[in-house]
Amino acid sequence: MADNPGDEHVIIAARGGSAVFAGKLFAWGTRFVLAVFLARVLGADEYGLYNLALTVATVAASFPTLGLDAALVRYTAVFAGRKDSGSLLGTLQLAIGVPALLSIAFAAGVIVLAEPIAVGIMHQPRLVPLLIIVSLLIPATVLNRQLAATLQGFKRIEYDVAAEQFGQPLVRFALLAVFAVIGLTAAYAVLASMLSALVASVLLVFIVNRLFPLRGTKITPKRAPGQLMRFSLPVFFSNVVTTFGSNLQTLFLGAMSTIGAVGVFAVANQVNLVGSIFQSAVVASSMPLFAESQDKGDRRGLEHLYQTTSKWSVSLNLPFFLMVIAFPQALLAIFGREFEAGQVALIILAWANLVNAATGTSGAVLDMTGHTKVKLLNSSVAVGLGFGLSFLLIPPLGLVGAAIAAFASQSAVNVMRLAEVALLVKASPYNRTYLKPIVAGFVAWLAGIVVGGILRDAGPVAELLVGLTTIFAVYGVVLVLLGLDPEDHLVLDRIKGRLLRRGRSSRPSKKQRVPHPEASSRG
Repeated sequence: MADNPGDEHVIIAARGGSAVFAGKLFAWGTRFVLAVFLARVLGADEYGLYNLALTVATVAASFPTLGLDAALVRYTAVFAGRKDSGSLLGTLQLAIGVPALLSIAFAAGVIVLAEPIAVGIMHQPRLVPLLIIVSLLIPATVLNRQLAATLQGFKRIEYDVAAEQFGQPLVRFALLAVFAVIGLTAAYAVLASMLSALVASVLLVFIVNRLFPLRGTKITPKRAPGQLMRFSLPVFFSNVVTTFGSNLQTLFLGAMSTIGAVGVFAVANQVNLVGSIFQSAVVASSMPLFAESQDKGDRRGLEHLYQTTSKWSVSLNLPFFLMVIAFPQALLAIFGREFEAGQVALIILAWANLVNAATGTSGAVLDMTGHTKVKLLNSSVAVGLGFGLSFLLIPPLGLVGAAIAAFASQSAVNVMRLAEVALLVKASPYNRTYLKPIVAGFVAWLAGIVVGGILRDAGPVAELLVGLTTIFAVYGVVLVLLGLDPEDHLVLDRIKGRLLRRGRSSRPSKKQRVPHPEASSRG
């Protein structure tokens, strides 16, 4: 056991975060390769159509969840911690079943409205068949989101990582390889995304049912729809607003600019996605821990976890941010010359990601401590600002206007979250340990600038390989020289101990399962 009560939560967050980070990094790597492949094969216009279709599906899939994904994380963690299996089963049945049924209705709606959306709003008749195909992605996306939230609540997020971050990209990669032989189009690319999501759905249903059977059990479910909806509805409206807001620039570019601009903006977003991987990994692993600390009244442990995870978030984001601002042209050149026009937008979006990481896990703290109404306020402000700025800036500035709108809206909501956590939870993510990654990042940035200047004419591949190696090496060395913090040593010591134990024994460990009351009664 850890020495301090909060240390075990730090270890769990690190274990879960590292699993999610590994999975998301693998998924990002495969998607990055696929994005390069699709961008080069399809070109900016077809790649823009492909991303526009996926954006419509993403926005549509935000409605059927009703915010119950956040409820699943919170109440699964709470009821499992209390060993209240009846309430746990009732929660799972309601929060997974209702969104799954609603998602089918929304898929049908997209099919019916495919032509009005494609022709009337986007002025792109070629988008109609893509929307019909992508409509089937909506039920799979909703079901996967609910099942992933369930695994988060059980603190078994590594299973979701295996299905969604490893399995789904590999299936998609294989399907695209087959379609490439036939003759790859935007429609085939959308079909591959839909089929791979369905495969992940099958895997997740199997995993969750093995952990805690949803049917065929002697447990009497205790359903409390009122409690769930009171918690979930503010999250629901916030998630819809947030999803719409995060895709707002793509939709505005499709309606008010060119379809090629959508393709270039999608590439810029894809490159910057790597910077947010660890941020989302830390948030995913820490959410049930925040809920558990709140349920037990452990405010000191909650703030300790808040500060530690926030520091990890910014520390891991910084080198990726430096990569983007040091080598924007080389990064975009990989996708093709027509995508190099997105350099300025790429840098602005990188700053937006850094601000998001620098404000830590404040959004997760607000959700898991029950302040979901505040989340709706934040999302509404962000989308209102993003809508207004997109409407004003995209027509004259195009890509750059879209990036500025995204940066301003994301930064505003993140600053609001910081202030709200300080006011409502009486916690701050910052302490003196934040200075170390900032100093290391500044030194690594100087090294990247020097290397970039030397290798400017060496070609994008050589410039990236040498430049990225330099940035990451210098950043890591400076961090070590500045000294690791106690939380970092705690995690590293746990990893060393586990490796040593595995070295002494070759016996496989038993798979951990969620305790089932029927099993204990039979025993």
